Amino acid sequence: MLNNDQFSSIILFVMGLLVTYFSLPYGIGAINSPEAGFLPFYMGLVISFLAVVVFVQGTNSRKKGTKWKNPIANVMWWKPIVTVVALLVYVLILTSLGYVISTILLMGFLLRAIDPQKWIVVVMGSIITGLASYVLFKVWLGTQLPVGFLGF
Repeated sequence: MLNNDQFSSIILFVMGLLVTYFSLPYGIGAINSPEAGFLPFYMGLVISFLAVVVFVQGTNSRKKGTKWKNPIANVMWWKPIVTVVALLVYVLILTSLGYVISTILLMGFLLRAIDPQKWIVVVMGSIITGLASYVLFKVWLGTQLPVGFLGF
């Protein structure tokens, strides 16, 4: 029987090949003039190659006695559920509070609730994340972001 690494690498290998195959009709192009299928084609190849590497590593660990383990046996289901609920609340408050404040609140909540960090890490991490993502999306990429009632 396969261990977890071998099993998942087979699935990823097939997915990588499918991505590669289905990107061919879009054209690949060249490195200096890529077409629509360029990125998916090469990403599919990279995924398939890395899956082979993981399969070989999994085979080596299987020889050492690593067996199949249930991957969801010890999952703390409350964490993904709380994260999804937090993202839903984020979507609901985004237009009224604005991007920066909503993002700071979301990151602060996630840093404190999901894997509790010290308050200094929560405050600084959420502020830095909110402001840095604002600079990235609004200033550098020029995307439109909700401004909220405070106007920023």
